[in-house]
Amino acid sequence: MGANYATPDAACPDCGHTQDQRPLRSGGWIRLEPEPQLPITAVPEQHRWFITADGYAVDAHGNEPHCYIAHHRVCSRRPHPKHMDPIFTAIWLRNRARDGLAID
Repeated sequence: MGANYATPDAACPDCGHTQDQRPLRSGGWIRLEPEPQLPITAVPEQHRWFITADGYAVDAHGNEPHCYIAHHRVCSRRPHPKHMDPIFTAIWLRNRARDGLAID
């Protein structure tokens, strides 16, 4: 079994929900929306994240059929940005509903 990246440190400082926090090869970290994995056809190419065999998050152009997205784009505590891609709007709305928050 691999490393467990869903640690208390992975909790979003805005909404408090645990995310899939992954290291970046550049040395930083990114919180990825933990589920569901999304079909790459639904996510704009520049917003796709993939997990390498050794656990790193990479925004490379992968050949996998599914990808992850960065949590900050769909955090329920952030305002709904204008011009959001439909997949991000759907997940943001799901997260708002999960947290019992109004839809702005």
